[in-house]
Amino acid sequence: MQLDDHLKNLLRELGHAINDTVSESDRITGAIAGVRAHGYDIVLKLDATIGLARRDAAAAEAAKLTTLDRRFLESLRIQVDQESFGEDGDKKPGARLAVTPQDVRFLKSLRIATDDLE
Repeated sequence: MQLDDHLKNLLRELGHAINDTVSESDRITGAIAGVRAHGYDIVLKLDATIGLARRDAAAAEAAKLTTLDRRFLESLRIQVDQESFGEDGDKKPGARLAVTPQDVRFLKSLRIATDDLE
């Protein structure tokens, strides 16, 4: 897939945001301090894999989320836009969620069953 300059900048910004979030985490800082307190030097290197797939208009319209979907994503600190919901906050009639193989791998990494999605 060929990436345009704007998308490259967006992905670069995502990388910086991830780095800043990890760097500013009190929990991570505390864990590193604990390792150092036990007499060890520590180097932390994280590798983020970002997968991209172009959405078509029909799939984007079909991927509406329920209130439970929104709550779950927000519990993972994933921001959800209100356009994904119907006016009453529930799934719009006839909407369905398109799940990619990458989505399935991610859900499995969280130990979420995906038998009915594959």
